[in-house]
Amino acid sequence: MRLNPPVPRQYPSHAAFHLPAEDTAVCEARRRVRAILHGWSVPCGDDMVLVVSELFTNAVRHSGSDTIDVALWTADKLVYVEVTDRGCATGDLAPRQAELDDEGGRGLMLVEALAVRWGAGSAQPGGGGHAVWAALPC
Repeated sequence: MRLNPPVPRQYPSHAAFHLPAEDTAVCEARRRVRAILHGWSVPCGDDMVLVVSELFTNAVRHSGSDTIDVALWTADKLVYVEVTDRGCATGDLAPRQAELDDEGGRGLMLVEALAVRWGAGSAQPGGGGHAVWAALPC
C-alpha cells in the first residue's frame, strides 16, 4: 500500500532522529519514541512504540543501510511515524504469511493490525532504500 502521508514539517508536533542500523539501536529507538510521545501527551504510546520497533528492526535486518531515520508527527487526530533506511533494497513491501514455527515475519502484519493506514515506497529518487510509514489514532 502506498498512500502518501501528510508532510511532517507542516505540523507543530514534529520530531525526528537517526540511529545506526544496528540491533542494539532498536531499544534506543523505542526509548526516544516513548519520550517524544510522552512530551506531546499522546496516549497511543505503547502501540506506536511497538510499530516503531517492528519497522526499525525490519530496516536493520533487511536494508543493508548504515543509518535509519525516524520521524514522528501528529495530524488530523493521528500520530504518524516514518522509518527510512538508506539501503540498496528495492521492491514493494507487503506483510507475509509467517508459518506457526517461524521466529520472524510478523512485523508488517502487526503494523497493519495496529495502524489505521500505512504505506511504503522508495526512499530515494530512482529507487533504493525504503520509507515505511504508519498512522495510529490518538
